[in-house]
Amino acid sequence: MRRFHEALTVVILSALSQTALAVPFTFEARSLGMCGVGVATADLATAAWANPAMLTNQPMESDWSLLIGVGVFARDNDDLADDIDDFQDADEAREAAEDAGDLGGALRATAEMRKVLSGIDSKVISAEASPLIAIGASFEHFAMAISVRSDVIAGGVVTDISCSLLENIPNPGSCQADELFSEDFNILNVEGVIATEFGVSFAKDFQLWDRKVSIGIKPKIVDLRAFTFQESILTADADDILDRDDNKEDLGTFQSLDLGFALDLSDSVRMGLNLRNLITDEFDLGNSTLNFDTEARVGLAYHNKFLTIAADLDLIENEPLLANNSFESLKTQYFAVGAEFNAFRIMKFRVGAAKNIASDVPDTAGDVEYTAGIGIWLGFNLDVAVLLNEHTAGAFVQTGFQF
Repeated sequence: MRRFHEALTVVILSALSQTALAVPFTFEARSLGMCGVGVATADLATAAWANPAMLTNQPMESDWSLLIGVGVFARDNDDLADDIDDFQDADEAREAAEDAGDLGGALRATAEMRKVLSGIDSKVISAEASPLIAIGASFEHFAMAISVRSDVIAGGVVTDISCSLLENIPNPGSCQADELFSEDFNILNVEGVIATEFGVSFAKDFQLWDRKVSIGIKPKIVDLRAFTFQESILTADADDILDRDDNKEDLGTFQSLDLGFALDLSDSVRMGLNLRNLITDEFDLGNSTLNFDTEARVGLAYHNKFLTIAADLDLIENEPLLANNSFESLKTQYFAVGAEFNAFRIMKFRVGAAKNIASDVPDTAGDVEYTAGIGIWLGFNLDVAVLLNEHTAGAFVQTGFQF
């Protein structure tokens, strides 16, 4: 009975109804199709998140854009969801064996529960859910966009692990056998943040030594809510994480801004730089702190009528937004490459790959991630992208118009 895995999928989707409009940080379907590349390839519809300077990157025949999208992601580098499922399955098998008077079956199931716990310490699972909306406009002397996104980001670890009788043989009495079956031990601790960002972006281009240079800025207000969830993995159900109202806290708002640059090195080669959260802030959560630090990403792209090839690099490591120190393994520093093939502007095919090069993360967190996407013109834009590797899965779908 795979209760936790199934419910985890449900809770990610249910999070969307809790946050009016959202998408994972800096991602939308076109960017995700190229594995997050966007600093030097974004356009009027997508630049609000990838690089505000790229608002000036708009075909002459299109002056307005509307983009609406939604994405969901789950990362389980340590297979924690599988462990929780296995633990619950073993506990059910133990109870069934005891009811049937099968002592051997009960002992085998109990041994399986202890085996799961022996490797569960420090494992982390995380999930994200994000919808978004953006309206862009290109005028004679400048371009602008109004954007809203609300990212739901959560991470969980197991704490208060029950003791092992075998490991405590030298200290008789220090370990109680019933801890394994008690709901006071083996606690799934989930901490999460709902960050809703309202931004207005402006960009201007000009000529410098016969090259197009663009500068963009996005003042923004971010509204924050935190939520927590604690329950024994014996009974933990992901459906309950956002259903309860007593585990949410309004953290308030903060103001910041993003700054972007773009430089056309030639008619086909462009370089971009995006600096996020130039005004930093932190929020006290009691035993920990929620930090919004400055992030920096550089990008380089080659483009012609039929092909775009690009690469993006995070210049610094990005600490996890989640406040618990147990989530340090979720930090990132990505190097990503992607390509887009334009089939006569009717259909676009996208592929990408990225690697997390941050230090001191689990080996599985450094596995190469691959994405693919497609964009179709049906009188309106329809873009779909998917990300998949052994421990990560995600998808994004968006629609919109350019006119």
